Formats: sequence, C-alpha cells, structure tokens
Amino acid sequence: MEHVPFVSIVIPVFNSGHLIGETIDSVLSQTFTNFEIIIVDDGSTDETPDILIALKKTDSRISVYQQLNGRQGKARNFGVSKAKANLIAFLDADDLWPPNKLIYQLEVMKNSSADLTFTNGYICLNNQMELRDHLFGVKDEFFFADEGVRLFHIQNRVPTSTVIVKREVFDLVGGFPETLNIQNCEDYYLWTKLVNSGFLLQGISKPLLYYRVHPESSTGQEIKLLFPLVRVLMQMPGVHGIELKAHLEEKFIRLLTVLNETKSLRALEELAIDVPLKIHGLFKGTVIGFFWKVSKRLYISMIWRLKK
Repeated sequence: MEHVPFVSIVIPVFNSGHLIGETIDSVLSQTFTNFEIIIVDDGSTDETPDILIALKKTDSRISVYQQLNGRQGKARNFGVSKAKANLIAFLDADDLWPPNKLIYQLEVMKNSSADLTFTNGYICLNNQMELRDHLFGVKDEFFFADEGVRLFHIQNRVPTSTVIVKREVFDLVGGFPETLNIQNCEDYYLWTKLVNSGFLLQGISKPLLYYRVHPESSTGQEIKLLFPLVRVLMQMPGVHGIELKAHLEEKFIRLLTVLNETKSLRALEELAIDVPLKIHGLFKGTVIGFFWKVSKRLYISMIWRLKK
C-alpha cells in the first residue's frame, strides 16, 4: 500500500473574522484530505475568537489556540509546536487555496529531494478573487548553496501561503524569527536562512494560491513594510548578506542626504509613516524601484493603491 502523507496546516489569525471562514472552506475543499488545521489566534480583538470556536465545531481536523499578540512569526512557530505531521503547510487567514493545491504539490514533493516547496499564485487586487492578471512569477527551479543564497538576497521568491516544508528542517533552523521590528518580513529571513544552511528549496510555476490585497488596508501599508524588509535584508547571512548590507546602507544614506534628514533608518521610517505616499517624489520613486527588485507582491499592490 502506498504511503499517504499527513500534513499540518498552520494558520495565524489576527482580527480576520470576516475572512477566515472562506479561507478554512478552501482548505476543507481540498481533494487531498489527510491533514489537520491548526489555527493560532494572535490576540484578536474583534469577533474572530467566537468565529473560530464555531469553525472548530464543523470539522474534527480543526484545532484552535490562543496567544497574546506576538505577530506572525510567533504565531506560526506556536502552531508548528502543536503540529502532529512531518510536513508543515502555511496559509494566512485571508488567502485561499484552489482544491488541487495540496494534492498537486505533494505529488511534486514525492518525486523531489526538496526540503521545502513553494508555488506560484495569483495576486488578487481589491478582493477580486477571480482576478488572474497578476502572478507572483514563481518558476520551476531549485535554489541551493551559494547561487541559491545569492538569488534569494536579490528577491523574496516565496509566497508564504504556498509553502510546504519538512518539519525537521524547520526545527533545525529555529523556525521563524520573532523579533517584532522585522515582522511581515520574517518569512523572507527564514527562507534565506534555509538556503544558506544547505537545504534545497524548489519553486513550482503552477498557480496554487489566491492572495488578497485588501481595499480597506491603509494606503501607506506597503511603504511601512519597507522598513522590516530593509532590516531583514541587512541581517541576511553569508558573504552575499555582507555585500547586500553595504549596498543598502549606501543607497538609503544617499536618499536621506537628499531629503536633508538624519542619516539613520529610523529617521526615514518616521518620515514615511507620518506622511505616507505624499512625501518627497524621490523617496516614493526609490521605494517603488526597490519593491520592483525585491518583492513583486509589494510592487503590484503599491502601484494599485497609487492608481486609486
């Protein structure tokens, strides 16, 4: 008899009561059914806890845990600590999977030596889940050793809600960093750390995710994500990380000089948060160019907001 894998699906939730039901439905609609769903409520203050209690009653595969608000990294790590499977899948509370997501990706992993796989996906602007115009751009390729590290230092290539990773590999590198000032980009650090530690990551070009861009999100959201992203890039391991840090320091100090601000990342951060998207045109142009190189998701959603 062929061995059927078992998968633990970890979903962090914070104030997503209006969306989490649809997300869970997309998991329960999978053609592959040998899984458990671990939902970690990260200190929600809306109706989310009550909705999670109701969802738990609908299917015995669903477990719900609560923690004080500690952000995504801590919530995902807590979820993995409760997992029973040797394969861990991650899904954010507002994203959706097509029904063939798990079965397709697990079939690829069965014939691969990869320690982590991730797939392409659709970036759905304005909550238009039927939108198929924008893709993450994931290709069928492997990332390993020095060349893999170099490529990951250039760009975050992994949509987190598509990841399936071997549990022992995740544990060996210590999971997601929980440092608060890099949250929202803590996943990028983990993927790069995995490659730098000698593990094999595999991209799959088939789109197996619907990623929401919320119309109700603040117009400055992408600019605010610039700073966790820069901090993560400046902490990247290995020789390439050292080179990248020097490049970023030079780039942003030059920008700060033009803006006549104190030469520190904190000064730039305060400037951007105070007047998001209405600040110096050079800053805005630099951010757009930076996102284009480093994070296609942030680039597409920022351009969309600017057009609005």
